[in-house]
Amino acid sequence: MKYIKIILVTSLLFSVFPAFSQRVILHSNVDKQYEIPKKGANRQQYFWVQLSLFGTDLAFGELDSKQNFGNYYGLNFNKKYKLNSVFSQGFGWGIHQQVYRLSKKGLNTMSRPYCDKGKLIFTGLNVNYFVRFNFDPKRGNIVGNYLDIAPFGQYNFYQRAEFVHGRWTEKTGSENFAERYAIGVETRLGHEYLSIYFRYKFLSDNPKSGTFVNLDLAKCSVGLHVNIGK
Repeated sequence: MKYIKIILVTSLLFSVFPAFSQRVILHSNVDKQYEIPKKGANRQQYFWVQLSLFGTDLAFGELDSKQNFGNYYGLNFNKKYKLNSVFSQGFGWGIHQQVYRLSKKGLNTMSRPYCDKGKLIFTGLNVNYFVRFNFDPKRGNIVGNYLDIAPFGQYNFYQRAEFVHGRWTEKTGSENFAERYAIGVETRLGHEYLSIYFRYKFLSDNPKSGTFVNLDLAKCSVGLHVNIGK
């Protein structure tokens, strides 16, 4: 019995002394270590830059603009706020350039029937608000597959026309251009960092006088967005 007590006391001493000799080398905050980031593709906030490329007019019926490939380019900055795993909302703003190549009827409307070709060039600002529907709610922190519905407004602060007849080129600017501003809606069907968009302009201004009266430009267009996010 005496030997058992000696063994127990000795074991206790060996276990206590190391405990008193321990030093804390690293302090860690467990709450911060496991805190979920607020910013990211599938977090509370997400920011990305959007490049609009290869816009193409869709001409339904006889319009004064031809069906153009690559007539719309833009640079937009977008911010998204997550509502739940399926729905998000956000807004975007940016700058764009849009080019309309005129048909023969369009040249006649603008009193340039002798010209071989002509085009209108618009440079402006645009803003949009969008609602996003995600098709894969269990996607993790990635963009995934989605559909955006985005009402937009645009204001063209710089406009000019160019006409070509042989080697002769005429360039002119005017305050009386069609579509000084436009309002419409854009839908975007996307996968990760690429999306195909469809735009429809249901309201735009037209000049009350001058050669730009009754110039019927395409209201529908499709194109590609390349999205670069952080």
